[in-house]
Order: sequence, then structure tokens, then C-alpha cells
Amino acid sequence: MSTLEIYQLDELEIDIIKKSEEDIKYGRVISQEDLDKEDLEWLSQI
Repeated sequence: MSTLEIYQLDELEIDIIKKSEEDIKYGRVISQEDLDKEDLEWLSQI
């Protein structure tokens, strides 16, 4: 049995998705693990 779900997005949500796809495509993303590591390094300098 398959379930079909239909989503309706507004223009703002579509723009956010497009920008996210571009960020991933061009490597402008950071993993949560890397972000946590940077946070710890920054906090240790305070």
C-alpha cells in the first residue's frame, strides 16, 4: 500500500529550497559535526 502526500509550497519556501540546492551544489554547507567543532574552538579562546 502506498501513500501519496501532496504538499503546496508558497514562493518563499520554493526560493529557500532553490537556494539550499545551490549551497549544496557549490559546497557552501557545513556539517553539524564541523560546526560543533568550530564552536568548541571558538569557546575555548574566550
